[in-house]
Amino acid sequence: MTKVSDVMNPVVVSISPHSEMKELLDVLSREKSGRVVVMDQGKPVAMVTTRSVVLAYAEHGRELSRLKVKDLMSEDLVKVRLDDELQAVLRLMLNKEIGGVPVMDGDVLVGIFTERELIKFMAKQTYSGLVDSVMSTDLKVIDEHEDTLEASKMMQRYKVRRLPVVSNGRLVGIITAADIVKSLARTLDPKPVLEAGTRNPITVGRYETLMRIVRIMEERRIGTIPVVENEIVGIVTERDLLYATVTSGIS
Repeated sequence: MTKVSDVMNPVVVSISPHSEMKELLDVLSREKSGRVVVMDQGKPVAMVTTRSVVLAYAEHGRELSRLKVKDLMSEDLVKVRLDDELQAVLRLMLNKEIGGVPVMDGDVLVGIFTERELIKFMAKQTYSGLVDSVMSTDLKVIDEHEDTLEASKMMQRYKVRRLPVVSNGRLVGIITAADIVKSLARTLDPKPVLEAGTRNPITVGRYETLMRIVRIMEERRIGTIPVVENEIVGIVTERDLLYATVTSGIS
């Protein structure tokens, strides 16, 4: 069986709980996994994610700059052991509704495992399945004329990290929590969603294979792909693939 140590990322990006918001935004805007480990006196104490920042921005707007990392810290840090089996770690992440966990060797932080590492792992495997079987169809979309603050409020309201951008019902872009953080690293002023997000994103049909979309995600380093059949009918995210991996037993 695959161990988490076989697929984890040994390079861990960390930050102090006392760091200012500007430093956090700068670090998160460069971090592909969308999360950093908060270290206090050499010990991991929390995880802060792009979603953490987006929720704070939705609540505080430009006053976000007054906050520090400690104001965004999760209360209960879920950790895993170096020798834990991958399937057990995936089930834990799914049950806790989290996208990443620090990997510990005793009391020492030795790596991190996130949905991004899962995609890298899946891209090397062989398995069956179609997009139609895993895509999310309860879509929340945002109009192209809205801005990043409204997108943050929608992400807070609907508990999502990504929003397809539409114009008269037609898909024209997508904006993610990571996009908003990158925008905030430049300015706390709200920006149009199409300026901060991605125009004309890569799309797939509902009968595309899971193997192909996983490889697209890995090659393009993206975490979501809209599903289009003349109009947008669904979306496939890293979380959907996490669920599929747990239920199918890919390991």
